[in-house]
Amino acid sequence: MNEAISNFNQKELSGRDARLWKEWHELDSLCNKRKAAAENPRKPSLSYIIRRKNVMGLPTEYEIWYRVKSIVGVEETPIPRKPVFGYLHKMSIVLPNNYPSADGNPIFTFRTDIWHPNIRYSGSFKGHVCLTIKEMGVLASLKDLVLRVERYLKYQLYHAQNTYPYPEDQNVAEWVREEGEPNGWIRFGQDMSDDMGHTSATDNSRESALTVKSSSKIIARKI
Repeated sequence: MNEAISNFNQKELSGRDARLWKEWHELDSLCNKRKAAAENPRKPSLSYIIRRKNVMGLPTEYEIWYRVKSIVGVEETPIPRKPVFGYLHKMSIVLPNNYPSADGNPIFTFRTDIWHPNIRYSGSFKGHVCLTIKEMGVLASLKDLVLRVERYLKYQLYHAQNTYPYPEDQNVAEWVREEGEPNGWIRFGQDMSDDMGHTSATDNSRESALTVKSSSKIIARKI
C-alpha cells in the first residue's frame, strides 16, 4: 500500500472522508497491479496523479493516465474516413464537495483527444465523459468507473444509436454507425479481460470492439 494511504487510520474516518480514503486505496491497488504486470513498469496501462486534496489530505481531484490503443480522431478525407490512433490518454476526475450523493457525481473529463460517441470531441464541453449510470457517485465505485472508461477507449462499450441515453457526441456517433462499424474500424480492442472480471461484452447498440491502421490527419468537427 502507498505509504501516504497507510498513514491514515481508517477507523477514525467517517462519511465522505471514509469514502475518499477507500476509493484512493482501491485505485492505488489497481494501478499497482497494472504496474506489476507491465513489461515496462514506468509505463503501466493505468496510472494516476493526485491533483488536489481536501484539508484532511484525501484526494478530491485525480489525473488518470491510460496507455491503451484508442481512436483520437479521423482523417479529413476521403469518405469513409479512417480512424487515427493514439496510445496515451489523460483524463481528470473531479470529486465535488457533495460527493458521493445523487447530485454529487464525479466529473470525468479527457484532457487529450478521444473519438468515442460517449465522450465529447469538441466544443465548450470538449472531453466530457458520459458514463450513462444513474447516481453513479452513489452506486458505482471510482475504480469501477475508471475501468468502465478504459472499456470505452477500447470500444468494448459504446452507445452510438440515436436513442436513450443518447450519444454524448452526435458527430462521432454518426461516424461510428455509418463509417466505423460498416468497415470494422472500431473492432480493435477485443481483449475483454479487465479487473472487474469481465471476459466478454457485446450488446448490439452499446458494446463492441477490434482492428485498424493509423494515419496523420485528424478532423476536429464542432457540434
